[in-house]
Amino acid sequence: MATIKKKRQCRDLFVYLQFEIMEQDTTYKPNLGRFSRVTFWDTDIANIDWNRHADFVIERVFGYGTADEQDYLLTLYGSKRIHRFAESFRPSPYNLNTLTNLKKKLGYAAL
Repeated sequence: MATIKKKRQCRDLFVYLQFEIMEQDTTYKPNLGRFSRVTFWDTDIANIDWNRHADFVIERVFGYGTADEQDYLLTLYGSKRIHRFAESFRPSPYNLNTLTNLKKKLGYAAL
């Protein structure tokens, strides 16, 4: 049980430190090789501001991305940031897949 708690604490610390780096360095870019071209078909992924356009990135990855991309996004932004997006997300008939994937990753009780 203590091992699980330590792993969770280490993961939370990693997410915190990574987010701190992102906030301090506006040119921060995650590992772009983790995202497919299909997910960002209409956008030059190299020019995305990962802080300013976080909602766009989250919506796009959870709408069109693979499970691996969604998991990577959870480690990149952290579950609290994803939860904040999910709470303010307003689905339309065109993006219901985003809501479905958010529910799968975060749990049905979260939304």
